[in-house]
Amino acid sequence: MTTIGAGVRWSVDGFAEFWANPDASLVPPMVTPDIKGYWPWSDVPVEGVTDYVDLIAKVIAYVPEMRLTVAEHATNGDATFVRWIMHGRGVAGPFELCGIDRLILRDGLVAENVIRFDSGQLKALVGRPPYWEQSQRA
Repeated sequence: MTTIGAGVRWSVDGFAEFWANPDASLVPPMVTPDIKGYWPWSDVPVEGVTDYVDLIAKVIAYVPEMRLTVAEHATNGDATFVRWIMHGRGVAGPFELCGIDRLILRDGLVAENVIRFDSGQLKALVGRPPYWEQSQRA
């Protein structure tokens, strides 16, 4: 995610750079057209670039001053695991929340991402209902 254009490949360094100042519009060149994203609040994956990027944008919008820092990472074949720390501002001020992404790469692009964090804890820290609960009520 460091340089957008031909030959772009996903990397842990690029992940860290992206999440230091997240902008969902930078995601599409890093993912395959058939990307699947598995979020902690749903058993059904989000499929396709548009829906995947939309959810990333919604998470960024939900958490004021959101950024992630990479704490640890490991790679095994096409799978990369990234343990991250989310930094944001909530109802009681600044907070941190840990989570992980397990990414499957295909030709240097993210083909699948399993994102895990405590979404209930995030709701309590931010101090308002998350968009995924609001969309379930509608």
